[in-house]
Amino acid sequence: MRRLAFTGLMFCSIVGCTSATTAAPSPIDRRNTITIEEIEKARTPGWFAYDLISNLRPHFLRSQSAQTLTDRAPVYAVVYVDEIVRGDLESLKSLNIEGIKSIQFIPPYDTTARFGQTLQGGAIMISTH
Repeated sequence: MRRLAFTGLMFCSIVGCTSATTAAPSPIDRRNTITIEEIEKARTPGWFAYDLISNLRPHFLRSQSAQTLTDRAPVYAVVYVDEIVRGDLESLKSLNIEGIKSIQFIPPYDTTARFGQTLQGGAIMISTH
């Protein structure tokens, strides 16, 4: 009986000490996201999504790693616009920045949870208005 009471007391104290608020994004999250505020500040006439990303977060455009030991070709991110596959990085060169709400880079190890498969180069997720 004492053990049950002690366990109940410990549970209540742990649950009571947890915070119900949502934490702010970690620095890693901000490093992998371009917000609408950043897009507005960096907006330059004639720019496309590729230009914006290359100036604000060039690591989105870098090769991640080779796929296998036998295939040493560089692997790049796949581009999605509003959850629909747009193509490779070249597709960013024709995507106007007008109407883009945010751009997020999803690292390769997180793509499995989101897409059910690992995208070796990661994914660039673009949200529009």
